[in-house]
Amino acid sequence: MITSQTVDDACSEVNSYSDDRMMGEFDAFFKEQPSVCEFITELTSESALKIQELALFMSYMVYKAVKKGAPESVPAVSPETMEAAYKESEGWIERINEGAEASDMPADTEPYLIQYVISELNQPLEDGSFLEDEEKGEVFFILKTVISSLTRSPLGKET
Repeated sequence: MITSQTVDDACSEVNSYSDDRMMGEFDAFFKEQPSVCEFITELTSESALKIQELALFMSYMVYKAVKKGAPESVPAVSPETMEAAYKESEGWIERINEGAEASDMPADTEPYLIQYVISELNQPLEDGSFLEDEEKGEVFFILKTVISSLTRSPLGKET
């Protein structure tokens, strides 16, 4: 499990990056996790640019936290793992929409990453505007899937 301190450390590190360093980090992220980036690009292809950029940036932040929390390298996520994580997230959302009680839901294996995502989605964007609830839901779904894919083995088991 990624700790709260690991998430804070990743955020602090990224906040200190220059624009050039950030571009290099994104290039590395795209090369190291092409399936994750393709998934985000495909899922947000019809969304507003701010949603596309936010989903990619927050996915990078999740990836950065996972890398900081796992001294060994984080393996590239396969398309199959992305698909399994997507289906898992769909099922999770369906259970919420059906009114499942919190006690009926499986415990999230990465509560600090989920907490980070929720916190960021409730912050104003760079232009001072806020996301609409539907936009928050869209980005949350994507990030829930990314978290599941980056923190699980190809067989869907927690790493």
